[in-house]
Amino acid sequence: MRFAYFITNHGFGHLMRELPVMAELIRRGHKVTVVTGKEHAAVTDNYLGGKADLIVDDTDAGLIVYPGTILIDTDSTVKRIEEHIAKWDRLIKESVDADCYIVDICPWAVIAAKKKGIPCFLMTNFTWIEQYEPFVPDELLNIYKDAYRQADKIIFFDLANEASRAFFKEGFEAGFSARPFDPEKVKAIRESHDKPIVLITCGASNSGFDFDIDVSELPYSFIVTRSLKLIGDNVEYLDPKINNTQDYVAAADYCIAKAGYSTVSEFVTAGVHTALLERDDTAEDTMTINQLKDRKLAISIKVDELKDIGRVIEKMDAFDWSDKVYPNDYSHIADIIEKNI
Repeated sequence: MRFAYFITNHGFGHLMRELPVMAELIRRGHKVTVVTGKEHAAVTDNYLGGKADLIVDDTDAGLIVYPGTILIDTDSTVKRIEEHIAKWDRLIKESVDADCYIVDICPWAVIAAKKKGIPCFLMTNFTWIEQYEPFVPDELLNIYKDAYRQADKIIFFDLANEASRAFFKEGFEAGFSARPFDPEKVKAIRESHDKPIVLITCGASNSGFDFDIDVSELPYSFIVTRSLKLIGDNVEYLDPKINNTQDYVAAADYCIAKAGYSTVSEFVTAGVHTALLERDDTAEDTMTINQLKDRKLAISIKVDELKDIGRVIEKMDAFDWSDKVYPNDYSHIADIIEKNI
């Protein structure tokens, strides 16, 4: 069977949660085509070892943030949405032939599946409706609502927010989906550091923060993405081309991160203590953080608290963490897709 995946090119979290499901479907003998952005296609090709067909396109509007922050630039985002909607007719007309579409979370691809008369799974813990509602004009927001309403099958990831559940009413329930950890690589990362490891990442959909963070006197080894500016001999920057960041999550003693779903899935399934950055203007992050805090799986911090990371780690040490284990559910998600086409 031929599955066509349509993955947003906003950040990498949506792609990362779908990659293990794609790999599982390919392992079971299915054909997979992936439609996504240029950088996302390169990551996909690397992860799947060239076993999927790739189509590069501008798949989604996403969010635009102010440089040096993780704050949404609402005016620029609305303009970007208008520009992207203008591309939908072309995208729908050129959409690839397949037996089934799997969409995360590009609304136009849902319309394309409907026009072709083929089944479509919308993979979601949120939609752009909740994200855009506070600042996007109704005439644009309604275009997104009309598109999403055409999805005939919904798969809710764990932590799917109540607004999405109310909008779609029903769907298949799934757990967390994350790239599997490699125990040998996790062990090697741990053994290469003689101090507790603190992993810090702020995602790929922004340019980082416009301040330096001195961690030179802290008794930890810091592994960070290049968009952050940490000072100290105890700081290691991850190569942007590295393809197993999930193993660094599993190797860490502490994680400080933006609340993107891929990162959340990885630290939850790895059981790593995590502090998540609050983003009051981002509905998805706020809903995710609140659910994780209710389950005692994360604490939250303000961006300014990063200037005293030692204090953030003290807060994590003092927190009463849940000891519940959450499995990686990517194989079950592949089952849902196979059995419900």
